[in-house]
Amino acid sequence: MFFHDLKLERELKIEHRIDSVVEHELHMHDFLEINVLLHNKSRFQLLDREYTGDAGDVFLFRPYAPHYNLAQEADKPIEWIMVLFSPSIVRMIPNGYRLLYPFYTEGACPLIPASSAYAKGIQAAAKAAYEEQVRKEPGWEAAQLMRFIDILVHVFRYAVACSTGEGEQAEVDEGVVSAVEHILRHITEDIDVRDLIELYGRGKTYFYTHFKQAVGVTPNQFIHRLRLQIAMHLLKTTSKSITDIAFECGYNSIHYFNKHFKQYSEVSPREFRRVAKQAM
Repeated sequence: MFFHDLKLERELKIEHRIDSVVEHELHMHDFLEINVLLHNKSRFQLLDREYTGDAGDVFLFRPYAPHYNLAQEADKPIEWIMVLFSPSIVRMIPNGYRLLYPFYTEGACPLIPASSAYAKGIQAAAKAAYEEQVRKEPGWEAAQLMRFIDILVHVFRYAVACSTGEGEQAEVDEGVVSAVEHILRHITEDIDVRDLIELYGRGKTYFYTHFKQAVGVTPNQFIHRLRLQIAMHLLKTTSKSITDIAFECGYNSIHYFNKHFKQYSEVSPREFRRVAKQAM
């Protein structure tokens, strides 16, 4: 398994892909990912499970979830649309942080079957978003963002349907969902874990156990991961000072920011920016 350091010039990247690989080492990355399968059968391989995909199926990959999209048969290449995006993009969408629930809660349905109306809506929006990118007509970025929002809404509604019994059943811990929502809404502000425990309503130990089961990391690790993802994007795409970026991402101390950034990326913010700018 390896960490794939993907380079996004924007907070959103949409690609049309064709591949016949049937075996491959799993990889992981910071970004959220949606795969919309267009032709032939696929194997959506995760670290501890595997899903079979048919044309029209949609699969969600969570940040840092080891995965790979493989063809079932080498002589039948799979074709799909891949949507990669940074969580920071939802800042420009009204109540956008709510739309990230399916990517941060273990109970959310990872595979949206082609038979679902939601999958059909996602496929139509993904194709339209990709076409905007290909044609690049005036205003294409705004038009693509609209299609992308449509994708997120369909994904979110499917996850809600699963949790309320209108589709495949999925257990969703509402207390963890409330805590995640609070974190996402206030990610660049001071967040007191005691407030999260109070939202959960069942005590510190129970909260930490169930939060890590659902999200994969502790509340503090989750907060730092999101903040540093936003910081990395700002370091790549803006000329803001490192101090300004640290404060914008919710850090009150530049020393604290540098410490966590280096733990996360193994380089300092300054070195990260230098390398990122050279690669662009």
